[in-house]
Amino acid sequence: MNEALRMTGFAVTAAMMAMTLRQANRQAGTGVALAAGLMLFFSAITQGAGAVEALRSLSRQAGVGDGTVTLLMKLLAMAYVTEFAVQACRDAGEEGLAARAALCGKMLLMAQTLPLILEIGQLTLSLVP
Repeated sequence: MNEALRMTGFAVTAAMMAMTLRQANRQAGTGVALAAGLMLFFSAITQGAGAVEALRSLSRQAGVGDGTVTLLMKLLAMAYVTEFAVQACRDAGEEGLAARAALCGKMLLMAQTLPLILEIGQLTLSLVP
């Protein structure tokens, strides 16, 4: 709870600073917002390390292979990084670039999930007589 309050306070303070700076210098305000966003993002990643280990432990108990868990964590990370990039582009006023970043992220996610989709398809076909 304390970490959430600290991050929220930081975000609100950074937003107010960015808003104030944008009135005088648009680029400086955008820079502050981007830097604060990166700090929040990396702080959240370090907080999520415990959750990753808990997920790995649970998957071992369930008999799920490490490769599958690794792939799922990679996909989740890609989705978060893509969303961060999209929001950063929007903050900078680049809606077109944000849309293309979102599309590229989706395409990369699809490409990464293809082995899992093929594995599920093969498993399904092996069950059919």
